[in-house]
Amino acid sequence: MKLFFRTLAIVMTALLAVYIVGCGGDNGDDNGDQEVIAAFSSADPADGGSVAANGSIKVTFDKNPGEVMASAGTVSGAGSSRTITGPFDVGPLALEITWTNGDGSQTLNYTVTEADETAPEVASSDPENGAENLDPADVFEDGIMVTFTESVTGSLALMDGDTDVGWTSSTEGDTITLVGNAGQELSNETEYMVVGTVEDASGNSADVEISFTTKAKE
Repeated sequence: MKLFFRTLAIVMTALLAVYIVGCGGDNGDDNGDQEVIAAFSSADPADGGSVAANGSIKVTFDKNPGEVMASAGTVSGAGSSRTITGPFDVGPLALEITWTNGDGSQTLNYTVTEADETAPEVASSDPENGAENLDPADVFEDGIMVTFTESVTGSLALMDGDTDVGWTSSTEGDTITLVGNAGQELSNETEYMVVGTVEDASGNSADVEISFTTKAKE
């Protein structure tokens, strides 16, 4: 009799273990079958703002949205962001965006203004254009910042004559920052140029040329 109950207990334990493992495996399969759905994150210009008739709107998602369609303009781009480029009709715009990864949709409301024909301009720079007697170590430590009259795309380069010093250019909104890495320190008594071409959301481009000179070695 003891042998019977001992055998029964072993069999019941084994069946329970199989059941638990089986349930766990089912849950894992269900999670693996779940569809990854893209969600709308942001727009630039933001919803409720204004955009020029010949401007563009950048929309960002939390992951790749697949194919993106818009009720106005032309969609371009890849990855987790897309750019919707006009022309848009002047006046109120209810821009409906749809995407295939999750069958999502989002409506953005804008006021469309007359076409923008004005190129961006440099509003300020650090160092200032034409600055002299600068400590090269300070410039290397602080980096170079150029601010424009509007948001831009593009990049700038730090030049020593015809040689690109190799500093890294990054653009955010209306500001481009140049940062040097080890081995890219500046020299004394040298004129440097910050050059490049930038473009606004309406496709107006501008060439940039800023110079500064470092001081003599002490």
